[in-house]
Amino acid sequence: MRKVTVPIDMSSEQKTILGIFSKRQLIYLVVGGAIIYSYIPFVFNLIPNFFVSIFLCIFSALPVAVLTGVLGFLKKSKYNLNYDHYLLIKMGYKNQIGVWRKGPFTKNQ
Repeated sequence: MRKVTVPIDMSSEQKTILGIFSKRQLIYLVVGGAIIYSYIPFVFNLIPNFFVSIFLCIFSALPVAVLTGVLGFLKKSKYNLNYDHYLLIKMGYKNQIGVWRKGPFTKNQ
């Protein structure tokens, strides 16, 4: 049987938006941008000084931007998974652990 090497990485997600972003990454960018856009005007109007307001806006937008970047663009290289998928698997792990018993009867009977 012949073996043929495929020149394209078939396991990674397709970058369909301008060849740079995937649909999943675009959704993360839009949702993160919408969250920042929704609360930045309120943060900007808290302090009347312009430069302090700008600094406060940047400081308050950093956690959302970092979380969006990590979930959308970084990979857990050990498992070859994106962090959002990896965290979903980790959160569901507790539900997969069960009480295993041997025999037809449960402990309560």
